[in-house]
Amino acid sequence: MPMPLRQPSRPINGSSRPPEVNSLDHAIACQNGSTSVLDLSSRRLQPLKSEPKLNLITRVEQLTKETGYLRQEIKFYRQCFGDSQQLRESSFDVYQQLFLASASSLSPEHLQKLVAQLHNALKKSVRMEVKAEKEWKEFWGLKCSFDELRGGQAI
Repeated sequence: MPMPLRQPSRPINGSSRPPEVNSLDHAIACQNGSTSVLDLSSRRLQPLKSEPKLNLITRVEQLTKETGYLRQEIKFYRQCFGDSQQLRESSFDVYQQLFLASASSLSPEHLQKLVAQLHNALKKSVRMEVKAEKEWKEFWGLKCSFDELRGGQAI
């Protein structure tokens, strides 16, 4: 019987690597909270292998609590995704108008209008991201100023 061929090892691409801990994950960890990134870290997974099994009631309570954390995290990422989609649409709209205008003459007023449109879309994107981050931090009881939210980047 022939031996199966061994698959050559492939380099790990970006999508198969676990996400890295960011400043928001770190702040939540400092509040004894958890995020999916933190839960998947080897630092948290390794001790779970040797922990004794919990009784059913305790395990259900633990899973209920974790579900609440995951719901909040999903809400945050859903808000960020929606915001990035809106920014993408606005950027594409401006790009399309610039492309079409390049076939004809583009007046300085029209160009300024397009730049203002893109600027407003970026400002809105920053506001929405800051709002989503603030809500997630408030869920964990973290106090934060605007300067702490995404480095206080303003457009």
